[in-house]
This record gives sequence, structure tokens and C-alpha cells, in this order.
Amino acid sequence: MTILISGGGIGGLATAIGLARHGIHSTLFEQADEFSEVGAGIQIGPNGMRILDYWGVAQLLKDRGATPQAIQIYDGLTGGALNRVPLGDHAARRYGAPYKVFHRGELQMALLEKARKLPEITIVTGFRIKEFIEQDDGVVVHSFSGKEQKGRLLIGADGLWSRTRRQLYPGITPAFYGKSAWRAIVSRKKAPEPFNRMETGLWMAPDAHLVHYPVLGGEAINVVAVIAEKFDKQGWTSPGHNEELLPHYRRWNSTPRSFLHAVKNWHKWAIFSLDHLPCWSNDRVTLLGDAAHPPIPFLAQGGVMAIEDAFVLAREISLYGDDYQTAFEEYEKQRRSRAYHVMDTAHKLGNIYHMKGVMRMARNAILSRKKPEKLLEDYDWLYGFEFDTIS
Repeated sequence: MTILISGGGIGGLATAIGLARHGIHSTLFEQADEFSEVGAGIQIGPNGMRILDYWGVAQLLKDRGATPQAIQIYDGLTGGALNRVPLGDHAARRYGAPYKVFHRGELQMALLEKARKLPEITIVTGFRIKEFIEQDDGVVVHSFSGKEQKGRLLIGADGLWSRTRRQLYPGITPAFYGKSAWRAIVSRKKAPEPFNRMETGLWMAPDAHLVHYPVLGGEAINVVAVIAEKFDKQGWTSPGHNEELLPHYRRWNSTPRSFLHAVKNWHKWAIFSLDHLPCWSNDRVTLLGDAAHPPIPFLAQGGVMAIEDAFVLAREISLYGDDYQTAFEEYEKQRRSRAYHVMDTAHKLGNIYHMKGVMRMARNAILSRKKPEKLLEDYDWLYGFEFDTIS
């Protein structure tokens, strides 16, 4: 029987592709009637790009996205440049793959294009899974419209608000982090210096930070502003207005403040975190990506962790065949500590970005003294992560 996958986002599509590379059939369920290019930017580090290249997806992204040459770090209050993390060719040589940035729709459409070409993958849209029922010889999923389908296993790649996880752990739900992220896409041609550069910019200040990077082949800039507020609505597309956002940046330097004044058409989402789960699997069901370990978005690794999960899970299922319980155990054994290290590091970075007073001054001094190459080397554990079957 086919393996069932809940969720047609990056994690679900990556899982289907990973399984297909081992000749394993899957049926992927997407709750929307059709795939659409939703969201804004996404950063894919070399650890993710190596897997996409191995799967043949990177070739479909060749003319999409952008390759930032560096991450330029600024102090938001003074506007001063603190340091520069080299990316571009430097990162590509060091890790065997580039650091890329895309519009999320570009990546999703490339994964979808690849999945549709693989005969092992069946894609079902308009199927929102309500519940699953485990049986001795498989698992049955039921949709809200009354449809059902049976498979050998179920992989919950259904994101932060996963219904699969909710059924496995009814008492565990995401908790509001106390901050929201505002996003917008603006024309790069109309953006002033330094926002129009082919690099990622990170501006840090007490209780707020700002990130921007080129997308859509360098034609546009993805802007993300993170602030502390009580907005805790679920979802990714709530409209935001400058009169709500700009007061959080009133003490900032005039350069980023003027840029933010000119940005329109904001959408915002509340940031939620999740406690570490006791385990990710139960009998014939397992979780993947944000359904299992959603990092807050301060390390830019949420999508990449789902891609890594998909690669490892597909490999373990192929190795152990009908012994799915051992496959799930090995998958979690290899992924758990790394995924939770990413989650914990993202939390630490959130604290560092928003430091105040003496701590902010000490942070700036330490950052300014470090060699740029050393700043990148500090993340060798993340970007240099290797898999056995990737050369």
C-alpha cells in the first residue's frame, strides 16, 4: 500500500520526492483545491540546497531566487554596521552548495513540478484530513467531506497547527511567543541603500528587529519586521498597517525608519512556539517538519529542517521496509537532537537580537571584533551537516 502524507507544503512535497527516489509510492493530501503561491520569502541554507540538488529540484530553481553575497549585521538604533557574514561563493566553496533565498512560492512550485513528474507520487487536492484510524494492516484517513483512503503509513507534514499532532498529543498545543512578524514584498529598484543590495540585512534593537533580502531573481526584496505585541491570531495573512508597526521603530536610526515608512501592504502573523514532544511517532504514524519541531523564525531553518527530515525519513523507510517501527525509531534518533538544537538556538538568537542597555553594547562589541569568516564558521554545525548518500 501507498504511504499517506498529510500536507502539501514544503515538508509534504519533499517527503513525497524523497520516498520516490527510493521507489516508494505515496499519496499526498493537500487541503486546498489547488496549489497557490502563498507566503513571502524563505532562506535555504547550504544544508538544504545540497538535498535539493541531490533530488534534482535545485536545477528547477536555477533561474529563480537569489544568492545573497553576505549577511550584513546592523545596530538598529545607531544604523551602524557591526559585521558581515560572507556568503556567495565563499559559502558555496565551504559547504559544497550555495546559500539561496526564494519567494516561498518559487520553492513550493519547483517541488510540485518535480513531484508531478514522478510516477510514484499521487497528489490529491481538496482533501482536508479530519482524523486518522490505525488498523492492524494500515492506517485510514477521513476527510471533512466524508472521503477516506487507506495506506500503509501516515506522515504528518501538516505544519505548526498539525491535526496529526493534535490527535497524537491532544494536550500539547503551540503557545504564543509574545511577538509577531510583519512581511512585505517591495521593488528592489525603488529601494534605497543598503536595502537594494544583493545581501541579507539584519538590524537589531531592543524589542524589535528587521530582516530583508532579495527574492524573485533579485527583482524584489522580502522585508520582515519582528516586534513584541499581543497579537496572537492564528494564520499567516492578517493585514497590518503602518500606524501599528512604526511606533515600535520610533527610536531607530533614520535610514531603516524611513525605509519602513515607505513599505506598504503588510501582512503579519503571530509567532508561536512548541514544547519538545515526548516522541514523534506512534505505531504507523509519524510527524515531520513544523508538525514535530517548529522553530521560531530567527535562524531561518524551518523549511530546511523539513527537507532534512524528509531525506532521512525516506532513507530509513527504504532501509527497513515493512519494519516501519524501526524506521521511525531510527528517523527520530537521527533527527531529534539536531532539530531541537535548531529550535533552542533560534530562541537564543531572538534574545540576542532584542538585547537592551549594557547587554546590547556588549553584544555589539563582541560582534564587531569577530572576523567575518569566523562568524560563518560558527555555523558549520548547521550548514555543513552531511548525509551518507550525498556526495
